[in-house]
Amino acid sequence: MSLPDATRSDRVYPLLQNLDLENLAFATVQGVGNTLAIEEMNEDELRRLVLVNLARLTVSGEWNGLLTAGGGGGMADVLPTITTTNADQYEVSSSPPWNGAVISNNSVSGIKKPHAFPFIAPATGDLTAIGVQVTSAEAGDSIYVAIYSQDANQHPSTLLGYATISLAVTGEIYQTSLSATITLTAGSQYWYSVSTDQSSSAQIRTLHLNDTPTLGITTALTTKAYSIEDTTRTNYAVPPSTFTPATINSDEPRYVIGLKF
Repeated sequence: MSLPDATRSDRVYPLLQNLDLENLAFATVQGVGNTLAIEEMNEDELRRLVLVNLARLTVSGEWNGLLTAGGGGGMADVLPTITTTNADQYEVSSSPPWNGAVISNNSVSGIKKPHAFPFIAPATGDLTAIGVQVTSAEAGDSIYVAIYSQDANQHPSTLLGYATISLAVTGEIYQTSLSATITLTAGSQYWYSVSTDQSSSAQIRTLHLNDTPTLGITTALTTKAYSIEDTTRTNYAVPPSTFTPATINSDEPRYVIGLKF
């Protein structure tokens, strides 16, 4: 059936007529549409192209292609890159939409078990370093900073890798030796978790609870949750390969984390 008031297709359907939807690649759809001018004479062809791509996504199950395959409109498009500035890292704890602005200090004594915080990956690639800012040191102590992918419920799920960062001296401390190669995709949501390797009174930079968005899930309208805690783990253990989202936590603020690619 033709589109209402549509003329005969001179471009979209003739160019795609020998292809089936299951094997139709987005690059082919993009190639057909690249030279279509946005003007009245091409209105019907543009509508046909949208219709074909929608049918392609339906058949292949690539619904996320409506947001990503076209190369625009995602969160990655609004996060600045570091390629044209003197910046050398991403402070993901303060990146939209989970960002705060008021910096504070917090003791690491409350993160005996992993606490996970969501963030949007600002770039695509492998991490080369993970860092924290230690404001009060404690010799012999370390903090684990782990990166997790998320499951269908948008909860932290599978461990991608972690850094063990010493809390023995103050300052911005980076770990370039990671437990595994951690590859992120720009615009996708991940979680970072923090926990210590032993009891510690060290302090690191955090975002103030009063100036940080909550997760939006709660046990009561007066309870504000900032992280998800894996309470199934023993105290001071290395980050688990699978994060169990056991409880929401309202006590621990977002820890300031730096990522380098």
